[in-house]
This record gives sequence, C-alpha cells and structure tokens, in this order.
Amino acid sequence: MPINPNAAVVAQHLKEKLGLSNAQIAGVLGNFSQESGFNTRVNEGGAIGAPRGRGGYGLAQWTGDRQSNLVSFAKQRKMDPGDPALQSQFLVSELQGPEKAALQSLRGAVSPEQSALVFRRDFERAGDPNDTNRLKQAKALYGQLGQTQAPKVPLGVNQTTLSVNDTLLAALGFQLNPLEQTPKSTSFAADYLDKERQKVLQQLFMPGGIPGLDLPGIPGLFASTQGI
Repeated sequence: MPINPNAAVVAQHLKEKLGLSNAQIAGVLGNFSQESGFNTRVNEGGAIGAPRGRGGYGLAQWTGDRQSNLVSFAKQRKMDPGDPALQSQFLVSELQGPEKAALQSLRGAVSPEQSALVFRRDFERAGDPNDTNRLKQAKALYGQLGQTQAPKVPLGVNQTTLSVNDTLLAALGFQLNPLEQTPKSTSFAADYLDKERQKVLQQLFMPGGIPGLDLPGIPGLFASTQGI
C-alpha cells in the first residue's frame, strides 16, 4: 500500500532537513495519522477549509498561538496555510526553534513505537492520547517508509548481467538508463577502455615491462576486448 502523499511530503522534509531516521519519522507520522488523518485542511471537529482560529488545525492539529504562528508563517511566504509543503516547513521550523526539546527527545528514540510516544508527549501534548492507534499507525507507516526509500534498480536492469559498458558507466558515476542507451555514453565507455588498454600495453612493452609480469599472450588478450 503506497504511503499517503501528504505523509510523504512530511517524511521528505524530516529526512532532508533534520536527518531523522525512518523509525523517528514514522513516529511523527503515526501522530499525524491520529490527529488529522493527514488532512492538512481539517479543523478540530471535522470542518474542512481555512483555519478557524479555535481548536486544532492541519496535520498536527496546531492550536492557540501555534496555529496563529502557522498562519503568520504562511503569510510571510505567500503560501496557503493548508499546503502540505508549508505545514512541513512549519513543522521543521518549530522543531528547530520553540520545540527543539521535542526534537532532542525524538532523536533518542530507536523504534517507531517509542518515537510515536515521545512525539505525542513532547510535541503534540495531546489531551486525548489514544496511544494504541498512534503506535499502530507508526508501525504500519514505518513499513511503508522502508518500501518507498529502498534503493531502486532501473526498470529492466538485471544487476547480475550488466554489460561491461554499463558496469563501467555505473562505476564512473553515470546513471544507467536501459530504456534510452545513448551513443554518447557507449562512446565514452569505449574510449575510456581503449585509453586504459593503451596504458597497460605501453607499460608491458616498455624496457623491463611490469616487474614480475610475464604474459606473452597479453597483446592477443587485449585485442580480443575490441568491440566491447
């Protein structure tokens, strides 16, 4: 099951801006699932729209001065306070500022469940904890984060049967694109192999050659690599 799009935006901000682990991010998301169901425009009580200035609002159900700060934060950036990216930015700003104690305690959590409890206690300070659901959601979301952030192999590439050309390009930092093999990338690999072949041949047939190396069949061996 794919992760909620708004949850994915929050996860990206927490990973890139704060360097949190997947377990810690899952704890945050487990709380947001409980607080708002990841609806960035929901007011406490269920009304959808702009913040009403009373009760909670948004992903974290910000209340009181914190909700007012969210609205001001949005105005300064000329953004919609219900924008998931804006709320993710505001979340990071709180954790780096007035809620930095919550961030510090969150960094010490090692599991999704522990992270959910710490974040509820120190950041949400929820009047109705309902920890059972927060922990359940955090655990489920942790699994989804693991799937979405796993290293990806390009479509159609079998890592065990990559060509010499593709292997060389990957080793040199070029991104493989099996659906669009460009002549430029193929030419680069061929030129590189040819230059390295010439270097080795020069060393082999210099006076004295390579110390300890006696391979008379080397010229034929290197000639056989033409056309890779």
